[in-house]
This record gives sequence, structure tokens and C-alpha cells, in this order.
Amino acid sequence: MATEWQNALVIAMDDAHGAVPFRADVLVDRDRFVSVRPAGERAATPDTAGEHSTHADVSVVDATDLLLIPGLVNAHTHSWEILFRGTSDRVPLEVWTLLSYPPAGVAPLPPRLVYLRTMVAAIESLLGGVTTVLDDIGELPRQTLETIGPVFAAYDDAGLRATCTGTVVDVPMADRLPFAEEVLPAEMRVASRESMPAPEVVQRDYFAFSEAARELAARHAGGTGRIRYAVAPSAPQRATDGLLRRAAAVARENGEVLHLHLLETKLQAELARTRYDGRTIVQHLDDLGILGENVTLAHGIWLTTGDLDLLAQSGATIVHNPLSNLKLGSGILPWRALHDAGVRVALGSDGASSNDSLRMLEVVKVAALLHTLTDPDYDEWPRVGEVLQAATVAGARAAGWAGATGCIAPGLKADFVVFDLTKTTNFTPLNDAARQLVFSEDGRSIRQVWVDGRLVVDDGRCTLIDADALLAEFRAEAARYLVDLPEWTAFRDDIEPFVRESYRRTWAVDPSPLPQAARVSSPRSTTPAARPTGREDTP
Repeated sequence: MATEWQNALVIAMDDAHGAVPFRADVLVDRDRFVSVRPAGERAATPDTAGEHSTHADVSVVDATDLLLIPGLVNAHTHSWEILFRGTSDRVPLEVWTLLSYPPAGVAPLPPRLVYLRTMVAAIESLLGGVTTVLDDIGELPRQTLETIGPVFAAYDDAGLRATCTGTVVDVPMADRLPFAEEVLPAEMRVASRESMPAPEVVQRDYFAFSEAARELAARHAGGTGRIRYAVAPSAPQRATDGLLRRAAAVARENGEVLHLHLLETKLQAELARTRYDGRTIVQHLDDLGILGENVTLAHGIWLTTGDLDLLAQSGATIVHNPLSNLKLGSGILPWRALHDAGVRVALGSDGASSNDSLRMLEVVKVAALLHTLTDPDYDEWPRVGEVLQAATVAGARAAGWAGATGCIAPGLKADFVVFDLTKTTNFTPLNDAARQLVFSEDGRSIRQVWVDGRLVVDDGRCTLIDADALLAEFRAEAARYLVDLPEWTAFRDDIEPFVRESYRRTWAVDPSPLPQAARVSSPRSTTPAARPTGREDTP
């Protein structure tokens, strides 16, 4: 049966309306939006064009007190960090990595625990209005079908739309840390390099695994393609050029996303400066032919102005992760410079132990506020429409779903969130739904979440799974697994002082807390111009 939401307040994020709210009758049939018409207009039913939407085959909802938006997209997250939520703070990324991941040599997780771990991420995402995720998954000691299969199954069972990537690294730790030859003891460098299999072995095993994982993902969600796999070399400093080239070729051949981390920290920028003879990582990726419209780059903080032009020309998407960047002290992405250059920007929560939350409404609000600190011209601060576009349309492209989801428009997948405008104080009084969505809403107003035309959240409960039972089971299994956490942490104590010294030396080279792309004065005046009339929030 089709459903028409009559007189709904809609933030469609389509080309015609952007983030400007309007009243509409929204007709949904099976898994797609059929029509979005000004409230009160006669609309076509799925069966008979020209008949009124109160046709017997259409269920009508009075949506006068409801707000409909496209489902939020989390374009960069790590569900595998769920087990390590809350295990560290006040440390930068390079030290955090030592404390927040299981050590090399640890036994792989049981498939059931992988399923439960992923289900925690799925539940948190859905209850927060997220309908699509790009989950960058890493497993130790390595990825297998036995560990990625439960990830596909969990997202499928919960009803999420998911692109699941297999992270791969073929560069040893000793070769991805600035000043490693000076700060790491010789025996530690040797051990690091000897413990890493040869790049050709890593690549052979990884791409064989990826082919099988892609086929396995396609068998989920009734073959609809709602669950997908994509390749993901972890980052340029963690991947050989051979791995990067082959991954890019595989992604293009399969019409899928290529996902990498990019310039998350100053240490990564410093490493690139020495490794690539003064060229930047972005220039190096361009030299290799890696960049393109299917490429999604998480973070993108320590960029130069030249990098911005290359990224814009390539059509790649940067995924902004403001909360993890703040928690780890990684830096502040050059928001306005990226937008001025024409680079597409999406939003992500990052991992469950680098942010400690997967709630995208938090990400949306912080993204809208953080960049007010980096520019005295307040007309250049993030616009509500830009932020919502990053959380929907741009996110859909970043996750590999361009043209399928990300806005409320005829023909697109019916992935949407229904907010009750009267349930909380968040929209009281209702002055501007878009601004209040960004700055006031915390998820408590969410009444329903729909994915692929299916109701997956209703009044705070997941409809397709028994969330309470799954969470209880996870708590019990996680407690047994984490018994060894203190021993793992102690295992890293010998390494941390050397990473700390690398960190100190890097910041001594250039102590500025802002990337070069954000430090260059633009030709505009720093005196705010007169604010234009009319709405500015449409992207």
C-alpha cells in the first residue's frame, strides 16, 4: 500500500528547494517517492494518474505537525570501534591508535560478537535518524568472510542502507611515522617491518577477499543492493603506490566507492613532505591517477590551496568529521576554502571510540558551529543549507548512493525521517525548521525512520529487530572479551614514548594549529558586508 503524507513540512534537499522548508503532500509507494507536490494539489496515485490521493490504495497521514527530511548519511564511521568506546581521551590520533585498537596478534573476534558489535552501531544510527552509513571496517589479524559477513547481516537485519569497506594496510608502522628513523629504536623498526607481510602478499590476499566479500554483500537485502562492499586502502601513508593503484582500478571496474583517510593529522602532512620530495599527498594521489568522482576522502584537514584545486577538478568528496577531530586534536578542516574551491563536503561521525558517539545530529550541529572560530567574516560562516547538504545529498554520493537517495524527490529511494514538531521543545516556537533542525534538535523529536520504504524506527523503537535483547547479549559478550583490555594497553606502553616524540618534533616544525588552506587570506574584505535579503540557506 502506498502512503501519502499530507500537508507535511518538508526539507527536501532537492535542486528546487534545497534546505528551504515548504508544505507538501509526499506520496510514497513501496520503496520510492512517487510525488512531492505543494500541499493540497491533486496528485497521481501509483495506479491512476490524475485521481486524488485519497484513492483506496493509498493510506493518508495528516502530517500537519510533522517534518519530513531525507535520511541522514554517516559518510565515515568505524563500527568496529564500538568495543573500545570510552577507553581513552586527551591523546592525539597516533597515540589513540595504540590505545583504542586491539594489538597485533590478538585472536579474531567470534562472528557472533562481530554481528552484535555492528548491531549496536546500527541501532544507534537508526534511532538518530541515520538511514545510510559508510562503515570502514578493520579486523585483526585480518579481514575474512567470517568476520565481514556478520557486518552485512547486522545492517541487513536492522534495515539500514550500508556501504561496508574492507580496510587494508601494507606499509609497516615504522614507515608511516615522521622522524621514525630518528625516534624509533633500531630493533623496533626491524620488528615492525618484519612483522608486515610483503606488499604483494597483502594485495593478493586482500583483492581475493574483496571479490568474495562483494559477492556476499550482494546476496543480502534480498538482492536489492542495499548492502554493498567497497575497497578501502586505509590511507596513502599506510598503503604502497601499488596497492593504491590497484584499489582505484578495482573500484572503477566495479562502479563503487574508493574510500581513504586523508591528511587527518599534522604528522601525516609532515610525513608526506619528506616522502614525496616536497609534494603533498593530494598531488601524489593525482600523479597516481587515484582521484576521481568515486573517491571519498575522510578528514582532509591539512590541505594546501593547491590541494583544493586538484580535489575540485577531480570531483572527489571530503568527509568532515568535526567531533573526532576535536577529541583527538587533529585540526580544523578548511570549510569555507573547500566550498569556495568547489570541493564537495560530506559529514561523518568517525569511529565509536574516536568520537565515542555515532549520533549524526551532533555532527551536524558541531559542523555548523566549529568554523565560526576560523574566520572573522561572519557572512562566510557555514550556512544551514551547506551543512544539511553535507549530511544528506553529499553524504549519499560519498557513500556510493548518488542519484538513489539523499533528498526527497520523485523516483528516489524512500529513505526519510519524520520529526514530530510538537513532541519536544526543540521546534517550539516553530520559527525556522531548518535552523532548528541544525541547532536545536537532538533526536528526541524523531517519530519514525524509513529506509527503502520500510518503517525501521517507530516511536523510539527499532521495528525489525529486538534491540533490547541484542544489546543485553552484546553487553555480556563484550564484558568477556574486554577482560584482557588492561593487558593490551600495557602492551603499548613501550611504544607510546616514541610516538610522543614524533608528535613533538612534527609540531616543532610548524606550530600553527590551522592548515595552510585555512590560513591564506582570501581577496574579500574581512569587514562583513551587508547581509543579503532573502533566504541564504539553500546550497
